[in-house]
Amino acid sequence: MSFAKQLKQSLRRKLSHLHRDKPALLGFLFHAVFQDQKEIAKDHVDAQQGITAEHLHRFIEHFLEAGYRFTSPEQGLDFTRSEEKCICITFDDGYFNNTRMLPLLEQYDVPATFYITTGNVEEQQCFWWDVVYRERHRRGVEKALISREQKMLKQKRHQDIITYLQEEFGADCLQPWSDTDRPMTEPELQDFARHPLVFIGNHTRDHYLLDQYSQTESAKQIDRAQQDLKHWLGEAPTGIAYPNGNYSDTAIAAAQQTGLAYGWSLDKRKTPLPVENNNIFALGRFTLWGRDDIEAQCEITRSDILL
Repeated sequence: MSFAKQLKQSLRRKLSHLHRDKPALLGFLFHAVFQDQKEIAKDHVDAQQGITAEHLHRFIEHFLEAGYRFTSPEQGLDFTRSEEKCICITFDDGYFNNTRMLPLLEQYDVPATFYITTGNVEEQQCFWWDVVYRERHRRGVEKALISREQKMLKQKRHQDIITYLQEEFGADCLQPWSDTDRPMTEPELQDFARHPLVFIGNHTRDHYLLDQYSQTESAKQIDRAQQDLKHWLGEAPTGIAYPNGNYSDTAIAAAQQTGLAYGWSLDKRKTPLPVENNNIFALGRFTLWGRDDIEAQCEITRSDILL
């Protein structure tokens, strides 16, 4: 971390002690759960946040000690009535490595919701951003350039991204390399979802960035994931995490049209409780970064200045 960033984080951490912990919902987004830094260093995936089980242990303990209640919408959180300090743990995409959360959920008796991209599960393909990262990385491309390419691809439609990858890296490029980068299989997801502390949500069929699509296209993507999950698990989810956090009025309308009850964005803010108006379909979420001080990041997110 640069000196300037350290200074800024230190200042925000100190200010957070002056105004914090009003009744509100804090959502946190995670993607992968790594065993340790050695697994991250294999570069099978774009590590993104670089979160290990130890980071998650410290995160949960911090908020329990601060008097927050870990909950989930599926466990009975009433957005319109609750006046507590609440935490929701959310995971996006559906990586197999998310199953490593079970010991932590059991140890602390806290729930988490896992938002699944069902097309990757059904087709057993890894996620396209991981393909870009690992293929460019093994060719010696700098991370900054890889990130630029990923951002460029986010402007394309899904099938165009897949075509681009296959032309650049070969027809088999979406095949997983290991348990680190692969999605859960259908039987694994079924077993995982049976756990009483695990809840399942919608992350679209093909990870469409919904703000780039019409309401009709978005509703089709959401509904296909709903039908997949209902077929595999016996019931459809009640909420969505918008892929990449991208949402719009059209995406919200599509989620409502499909019968969902709430939606997570990636707006970095607390959500005051009780939730008012349409904000229930644009709930804020924070991300934590394994390369930075976890305790400092947790304290900053408690600040009411972020409301």
